[in-house]
Amino acid sequence: MAWRLLCLLAALTWLTSATAAEPIPPMAGLSAAAASTRAALFAELAATKSDAEARAVEDRLWTFWRGLGDETSLRLLKTAEDAQLEFDYGRALDALREMLAHQPDFAEGWNRLAYALFLANSQDAALEALDRAIALEPMHYAALAGKGIILWQQGKEAEMQAPLRRALAIDPWLKERNLIGTAPQPMP
Repeated sequence: MAWRLLCLLAALTWLTSATAAEPIPPMAGLSAAAASTRAALFAELAATKSDAEARAVEDRLWTFWRGLGDETSLRLLKTAEDAQLEFDYGRALDALREMLAHQPDFAEGWNRLAYALFLANSQDAALEALDRAIALEPMHYAALAGKGIILWQQGKEAEMQAPLRRALAIDPWLKERNLIGTAPQPMP
């Protein structure tokens, strides 16, 4: 009985805080059920109390984002991942571009393209892909952080702050949080 009461109180607390909080910006093309799942994941991420808790929720967000790809997109994404492991960025980029021609509204696909472009040392093209990912999924903290990192590498320390701050507002345990401020520390 005490356990049920505790669960009920926890659920009521969450519902009260969730309805009082600002709604998160919508992600393109989600069903009502997927939008609800996404909102719950971001609420859970915001409530995490440790780095380990945040990583567990982040893993579920990565699974959610990846799960929005259809069978063809996921096959092409796997091809790209395998190619990256072999340092074959040309093959990876070909697979990712084919994936996005097939499913242009796949936000995680754009994020993965940006990462492959970054690895291939095409930073400006990576920034364009990140902007597309962020336009489709405004809560993609990793795309925002990636944009900040690229801007930092380009020596644009003032410009890097806005996307990193947005990412930190979404994920309070953001791995790149040490880059926020006037004197960022190098990443290991």
